[in-house]
Amino acid sequence: MSKQMIALEIKDRSLTKLAGNSYGRKLFDAQVDGHINLREPFTIVFPEQIDYLASSFIQGFFGKIYTEIGREGMEKNFDVIVPKISDPKKTILDRLMLM
Repeated sequence: MSKQMIALEIKDRSLTKLAGNSYGRKLFDAQVDGHINLREPFTIVFPEQIDYLASSFIQGFFGKIYTEIGREGMEKNFDVIVPKISDPKKTILDRLMLM
């Protein structure tokens, strides 16, 4: 079985920091929701230029995943690649715990 991977597309190449709950939700709904099975291993790849994910964006973008499979499911099935952020998975999980 192949691993599910979604490479996010952000049209504005000058955007390096992602913020805003509604923007996160909009991006998730448009590019991720319905395209992957959250109960199987999956990877989300952010564009090269992104160097910061605000808590508001993380909660908007990853909120549905967290609600559906919980922290345990995310630790098991979810991986994320953000080239300019070290240990982005830990950053994301830590911020989701605050929800």
